[in-house]
Amino acid sequence: MMSRIYIRIFLSFWVVTILALLGSSLIIHWFNLGADKHFTSQHEEFTEGPGARLSREIVSDAVNHTFDEVKQGIQELPQWVSQYFYMVDDTGVDILLRPIPKSLQRHIDKLSEANPLYQSKDHRYFYNGRYFQLSDGTNVRLITFPPHNKVFGWKLFFYNLWGFLIACIVFSGAACFLLSRFLTREFTTLNNATLRLAKGDWNVRVADQVTTHHSELHQLATSFDYMAANLQKSMLEQQRLIKDVSHELRSPLARLQVALAIAQQKASNNINDELEKIKHAADYLNDVISNILSLPTNDNEPWQLTDTIELNSLLVTLLDNFEAEAKTKNIHFRFHPTSDEALVESRGLTLVSVFDNIIRNAIHYTFSDTTIDIKLIQVDNKQYQITIKDQGPGVEEKHIKDIFEPFFRTCEARDRQSGGYGLGLAIAQRTVRLHGGNINAQNGHDFPPSATQPSAQKGLAIIVTLPVADALQ
Repeated sequence: MMSRIYIRIFLSFWVVTILALLGSSLIIHWFNLGADKHFTSQHEEFTEGPGARLSREIVSDAVNHTFDEVKQGIQELPQWVSQYFYMVDDTGVDILLRPIPKSLQRHIDKLSEANPLYQSKDHRYFYNGRYFQLSDGTNVRLITFPPHNKVFGWKLFFYNLWGFLIACIVFSGAACFLLSRFLTREFTTLNNATLRLAKGDWNVRVADQVTTHHSELHQLATSFDYMAANLQKSMLEQQRLIKDVSHELRSPLARLQVALAIAQQKASNNINDELEKIKHAADYLNDVISNILSLPTNDNEPWQLTDTIELNSLLVTLLDNFEAEAKTKNIHFRFHPTSDEALVESRGLTLVSVFDNIIRNAIHYTFSDTTIDIKLIQVDNKQYQITIKDQGPGVEEKHIKDIFEPFFRTCEARDRQSGGYGLGLAIAQRTVRLHGGNINAQNGHDFPPSATQPSAQKGLAIIVTLPVADALQ
């Protein structure tokens, strides 16, 4: 079915074209314009009325034809035209063999070779006479006397032009049809793509389907593709967010409920173990929520750095805290501190949670009987670079940047039972940026095979850069 916009464009173009044709024709008729006419001479011509116009049209058509041809043409004229003129030859016989009224004969008799033009009027008619020669040498006299009103002039106008106007209207309609079809084809493509997008088809793209390259429509299609790609990414992230937030918040609460139920059932000294589980789950939930709420909702909100911490001491303290957890997998830490005091500005314990999360992830994903390397160096006297590299499976290159998106996780990176790259790295990235630094990840390729892992592993390195405290002054 033709779309509404197609019909509107087609009809609009066609109506405008018809009005332009009619308007130009009416102007030519009204002012009697021609190749040798101009507006300054139209007042005199207009006062002659339809009789003069009919006379000129008959003469202009007949002068280039023979007497027989003119006779045949006049016989084909409608009666409402032929009744208002007479054309007689040198013998005084009307070309249509009609008897000539006496009231007209006196006007015809005044036409001759010496007096080829004649005009007169009475209370009913405007008489116009012409004496001229046809192409075969026949001399004829013409007298016209249409009613002295505008109705006959307009009837004569439409009679002469109706065939031409109909042909122009049909031709313009075909041209407008093709033009409308060409324009609306691209709109139809965009409309169908929009409907598909609205129905959840996030893979729809239209730029390649728009044939008018380097046009506004192609730019619109390109913008549509850009919008669709961003919407696709946003919706996927939203879906992950809804699912993972539910998991992150529901799991500790569920553990709280289970542990509390067990604690309530037991009225003995063993209750302390369950209460401790409740405390750990509550602390985890509190930390997650606190970290989220502590960050500004947008970059324009003020966030002042009010403390100064030393990175060497911070990392040593964290590694000591994780020592017991690392031993369960026979994991060793290899810390390469900077020889100088590494001071950076911070706010509360926000940087502590950043490195806590990174080290915890490294312990979880690195393989047993391996080493986690932590290196702290100063770069360009303006910033410190902290690299924490594990010997785990790494992350697919196409997802290397996505692991910092809120709640992003891949099948390779984590499952629901194991934890991993979720809220932690997203919060860490935001926190580091609020400190004027940067955080990124890259896969490593320099780990040799081990006894527990016979094939070489990529590993993952998290690199954090932070400004030197003096550089912020």
